[in-house]
Amino acid sequence: MNLDKNQEKAVNHFAGPAIVVAGPGSGKTRVVTERILSLIQTHNIPPSKILAIAFNRKAVEEMENRIVAGQKSKGALPVIRTLHAFGKDIVTTNFMHAGFEHHPEIWSGEIDKIIAQERGQIDQAAASTTVFIYKIENKQTGKCYIGQSTNPERRRREHFDHSSNDRLRQAIRAEGETQFVFKVLEQVGGREANGREAYWIRHHRNCGEVFNRADPMREQFSNQVMLEMFCQHFNIQYTDHLDRNPDFENLRDRFYDIKDIVMRAKRQVETGLFDPNSLKDPVAREFAKKYEDQKSTANAVDFEDMIIYAAHLLETRSDIRQKYIDRYPYVLVDEFQDIAPIDYRLISQLSENLFAVGDDDQAIYSFRGGDSQIMQKFSNRSDVKKYEITRNYRSTSTIVEHARAIIERNTPRIRKNLRSHNPIKNEIDIIETTPETIQKHLLQELSDAVETAILVRTNYEVDRIEELLSSESLSFPVEVTTIHKAKGQEWEKVILIHNTLDRRFPRRDTVLEEERRVFYVAMTRAKKQLVVLGGTCQFVPEFKNIPKNIGYYYRQFAYWRARRKLKNLRHRLRIVL
Repeated sequence: MNLDKNQEKAVNHFAGPAIVVAGPGSGKTRVVTERILSLIQTHNIPPSKILAIAFNRKAVEEMENRIVAGQKSKGALPVIRTLHAFGKDIVTTNFMHAGFEHHPEIWSGEIDKIIAQERGQIDQAAASTTVFIYKIENKQTGKCYIGQSTNPERRRREHFDHSSNDRLRQAIRAEGETQFVFKVLEQVGGREANGREAYWIRHHRNCGEVFNRADPMREQFSNQVMLEMFCQHFNIQYTDHLDRNPDFENLRDRFYDIKDIVMRAKRQVETGLFDPNSLKDPVAREFAKKYEDQKSTANAVDFEDMIIYAAHLLETRSDIRQKYIDRYPYVLVDEFQDIAPIDYRLISQLSENLFAVGDDDQAIYSFRGGDSQIMQKFSNRSDVKKYEITRNYRSTSTIVEHARAIIERNTPRIRKNLRSHNPIKNEIDIIETTPETIQKHLLQELSDAVETAILVRTNYEVDRIEELLSSESLSFPVEVTTIHKAKGQEWEKVILIHNTLDRRFPRRDTVLEEERRVFYVAMTRAKKQLVVLGGTCQFVPEFKNIPKNIGYYYRQFAYWRARRKLKNLRHRLRIVL
């Protein structure tokens, strides 16, 4: 297919900074590869003078294959790298200037190895030790913190017996006026000593969250175990760094994923190198100090360090920076919406001929430090040429209109004239389901006649859905994947499962915009058919903005609403009679 007019304008851009604002299914990766070919074939730029940055290794391979297919004759390829690989090239080539005595060792997943090692030791100990589950409950709010210990009395003292915590301690001990309750449940392998299910399982049995890894009580429980493993490995007494505060929320929120805190902070470094003292959380700060010391002793760097050291080197050594500017006068960056501050620090040190392509509506990696505002600010620069490619060649007009109705509620964002090349008007099926009925609904929607993908929010849900389908011995393939992994892909039919097995599409405004983008990405993977299966979700009512295309949704919603009303009416009649 030939380039459309907007794509052609972007491809023909030659010099100066530029940004291509691209909607889903608009061919943004094609624009990147076609511009590379244009630089080589039309402007006679040597391939070695072109640097293309792709989001991951799979994207690198895809870009290389497209360029090979588009070359008029077999020739050299441009330099195509992930940002981490490019940072590694800079650091290993200039290691002495970066402060290393010899080539640094690359630490890949070292923290995960520590976790796995410590978990193995804990599992062995748990096999021969009675483990207690303890619960701290705020009776006013109903919120709980669940922990694990072989010595629950010591845990109680650590949490509450502190001189500055007198008000809380008195509240716990006051019979009949207790605001905070500390309970201990003996548990071995998920069961209490009396054979009953452990509290956190029994508590959620009736609300469909027993399989929910996002369950806040289980999450807090696992995070404390992870914290204790970190502290054990680095010989840190984590209780020395806990704030003793009578506010229950503060006590409960001390236990979270230290690894993610540190790695995300490293992607936010805006000047210099990473300083563990910049971390506000005292436990994360102590862990980061030990972790950085061990890396320094081992003459090692991790993946985030590759970009940090590379950016810092180009910022502080103008001679080295000029060398890379001369080497790569043309720089192209795909998926620009997902770069983090440290990524932009490195990219901005390179060529002034930066050609960035992205869609801030598809920015779904903030948990990795991605910041869509970088793209928005770059787009607003007066010296940056702006191109728009917003015609969707993938999805039907109905899917595009519904997706647009959802994403336009986000602010701030770069406004786009999203439209479909396919004028077909079809219906989006939205079916309310539960963990008990989801298998039945899935089987009704699957067919060997249509290429189908099932998209979910978490890896846990992937396992659950695959488990459900494996029992049916399907004679045709069905891809089950997370929404994040589905980015950049497309299928004839997409079944989106939300708020059923893992309640991750939230109601909280603080994360709603990011989750709306995740929902938007999932919707726009579908070419012709989109089915949404799930429980209550704040995004579903937003389809009401396009009343002419929501027939099936209203039929299903009306049916389930009528059933609920009938059930409630029968219950009231029984009470009256």
